[in-house]
Amino acid sequence: MTTYKNFVSAHWRKLMAGVAAGVLLTGCAMTPNGRGGVMVGLDTAELFGTPISTFRLRDGTEGTLRKDPQGKYSIKLSQAFRVVPLANAVTARVARVENVGERTVVIVETQERSCAYRYEVLAFQGTDVLQWTVGNCKDRPRVELAADGKSLNIDFPNYRQLSRMIYTDSRLLNASVPVPPGVDTRAQPFADDALRATGPVIATVPDSDGNGGRVIPAPPAAAAPAPAAKPATRATAKSRRQVAQEAPAPAPVRTVPGAPAASAARAPAAMTFQTEEIKPVVIDLRK
Repeated sequence: MTTYKNFVSAHWRKLMAGVAAGVLLTGCAMTPNGRGGVMVGLDTAELFGTPISTFRLRDGTEGTLRKDPQGKYSIKLSQAFRVVPLANAVTARVARVENVGERTVVIVETQERSCAYRYEVLAFQGTDVLQWTVGNCKDRPRVELAADGKSLNIDFPNYRQLSRMIYTDSRLLNASVPVPPGVDTRAQPFADDALRATGPVIATVPDSDGNGGRVIPAPPAAAAPAPAAKPATRATAKSRRQVAQEAPAPAPVRTVPGAPAASAARAPAAMTFQTEEIKPVVIDLRK
């Protein structure tokens, strides 16, 4: 009997040790200490916190935005112990997830105590993370993925121009670009919750409870009918012949031997603009 009790006791201790080890591994997190190292501690967000949302990376693994009992936000990947802290956020949500090139770009919208709109741009590739903080504190940006999936434009209104962040090839470039036709930089909001463009609105329709909510887009402007062509008279025909006779002949085009002939309608040069690279914070979630 004593031998059996000892066996059960030893087995129970091993079982509890395994459970404790599992809890420690699951609830363990490493965070930067601000001096180039990391601090290993209990992951209270994993054990006692609230998961806000989950997103999937290109390689099939998952990341989770969490909030711990003290109200601090962070992001943790399913295959890593180290977390990406969102130190100054008082609220946070995942606004956009796009696969761009070899990385998954996650844009997290946060609010800080003195800033209504702040954005964390995170580019994940395995456990390697690039992090940038952008925003003007008053506008949501419009985010557009290029057709080839190799770049991502993040546009903020800036008076008569757009302040454009361009993510491409693990880099974030900053530039000022002209406002495209049809874009109103004074629109409020400039973008919706999913960081897509908001169109003009003309009215709101009350719902069943009498509260406004649904918006009606402005109808497209009706095209004005083209003015009817006036019939040509003898006087106008004579004046046209007189102008054609008095107009100077076009100057001959000089060609350089061996040079390609110039086209009749030369295409305009592609518009270029200066860009400045924004350096990222590089995080290795394995360390």
